[in-house]
Amino acid sequence: MNNNPCEWLLDYFNGQLDEVPRRKFENHLSDCRECRAELDELAMLTEDLPYTVTPVEPPSEMKKRVLGNVFQSEKEAEQPKQQIKEKRRENKWIKPLLAAVLFASLIGNAYTLLSQDKTDNSKEEKRETIDRLQTSVALKPGEGVPMNGRATLVEKNDETEMIIQAENLEPVEGSQVYQVWLLEEGKPYRAGTFVPNSDGLGAVSYRLDETEEHKWDTVAITLEPTEKSKAPKGDIILSSEL
Repeated sequence: MNNNPCEWLLDYFNGQLDEVPRRKFENHLSDCRECRAELDELAMLTEDLPYTVTPVEPPSEMKKRVLGNVFQSEKEAEQPKQQIKEKRRENKWIKPLLAAVLFASLIGNAYTLLSQDKTDNSKEEKRETIDRLQTSVALKPGEGVPMNGRATLVEKNDETEMIIQAENLEPVEGSQVYQVWLLEEGKPYRAGTFVPNSDGLGAVSYRLDETEEHKWDTVAITLEPTEKSKAPKGDIILSSEL
């Protein structure tokens, strides 16, 4: 073992000194300000390292590249005594090594997140629905009304969605709204509420949860005084048989 106690710092820090040299180095510390400073810096740099990253197994090729850099740093630590002493005094050898370990862990975390994201996207793709057009009818305006529109029923797996589009609508006033109704043998059921934009265009989509329980025969749109109308109060402005 080298007789210069300054060269024992790493072995002391890593707990690799026997009892006699350990005691000699501890006595040396009381007189060597430089060794005390470097020992404090080593402790500061490494005390939080085990808690700052989550253990992750990165791909094997990535691990080889990172560990290759670590082993290269170890080889540099075996250079002649004078070069080691200069590097130790400049505090340049420990930071790249720690950075390499941290970088490997961060890459592993990123790889795990990307893999999880791909898995989640795969699940989302499996949940995609296939839309099928059931029917699409033109809505006929009432007498003297310039409005027109269309009602479309789209099947999404086991559900049915109705899409209403209309144009040339009159602007609403106050709390007025346009209300869509589905009729079964003359009985109306609410099926979506909307207001037009400044160009008189309006649209609404409505999911029909009870399609199997009803046989809708007509779709109609009325202009209602409020959105809370339980039954049609205004005149029918657009309608069509289904």
